[in-house]
Amino acid sequence: MNKLDLLYDVLIDKIWSQTFYNEQMLLMVNPVARELFMRLRDEETQHVLVLRTEIIAMEANPFAPTKILPGLETRPRFRL
Repeated sequence: MNKLDLLYDVLIDKIWSQTFYNEQMLLMVNPVARELFMRLRDEETQHVLVLRTEIIAMEANPFAPTKILPGLETRPRFRL
């Protein structure tokens, strides 16, 4: 599993957490508890934004061919 797959797994987990906190917030009658779930939901929203930014940056900058095939540097007959 590579870093991008791990980031997608964490993103899915954060989105589920965000949904859970939002649902719980809507069910709360106590204003203090409602505020707590609202803050937790907003914190997860920030995490989702950071993860999406990181994923987009990784997908926009693919690896150089020498990183994918490290043998290209040691065997110069393969010129790019």
